[in-house]
Amino acid sequence: MDVTFGEWTFAAELLYRPDFENLDDFWVEGSKDVEVCDGHLFVRTAKQKNPEATYVSSVFSKRYFKGDLLVEYTARDTGTDTQGNFNLFLHTTDPSGRDLYATRGERSGEYAEYHLLNNYLFTFLRSNVTGEGQETPRARYRLRRDPGFVLKKEVHSYDWALNRWYRFKFLSRAGVVGISVDDSPFETYCWRDPQPLSEGYLAFRTFCSHLEIKDCSVYKV
Repeated sequence: MDVTFGEWTFAAELLYRPDFENLDDFWVEGSKDVEVCDGHLFVRTAKQKNPEATYVSSVFSKRYFKGDLLVEYTARDTGTDTQGNFNLFLHTTDPSGRDLYATRGERSGEYAEYHLLNNYLFTFLRSNVTGEGQETPRARYRLRRDPGFVLKKEVHSYDWALNRWYRFKFLSRAGVVGISVDDSPFETYCWRDPQPLSEGYLAFRTFCSHLEIKDCSVYKV
């Protein structure tokens, strides 16, 4: 089969398609207000910080992936006073060699904990920039590489809105790492990693948002 990413088309093999009928294939770090219903995954986090870290949540798949991947899913923020914060961790491992699932109890879900790990971090959230003649805020794309929380690309573009469905695609292939939104070549952003990550876990991540996620697929490309 073929899959698309921006203007590119790749031959692909479907590796994983969670049905979101239960949480058996996942573990949660941070807010435990996570559930599945009718094939959708709901991840809810409070607006304000508190000692239980309920303002953040990372929902990891127990599947361990290797090689070049394309991950896609559809999501929205169903809140009314939330951040619309969509994140994905890809190829996440511990540089010490310890397995993430085995050490899950050592993490609270705090953002800084993941900056010490190997991963690609993709973020799509509300921007503080508004386009010319545009009343609604733009979205802010960020692509980072960990360890070190190193910013590789940041763009203010497109439209951001609560309760709007977005189709996200994330690529890691032959050192090219990128994000694409709503299958638009104009909303596809990449950078090249000279020392690419090649394996690890993936996770849905959010901050002060109420995410609803559906139609997720992971492909080998």
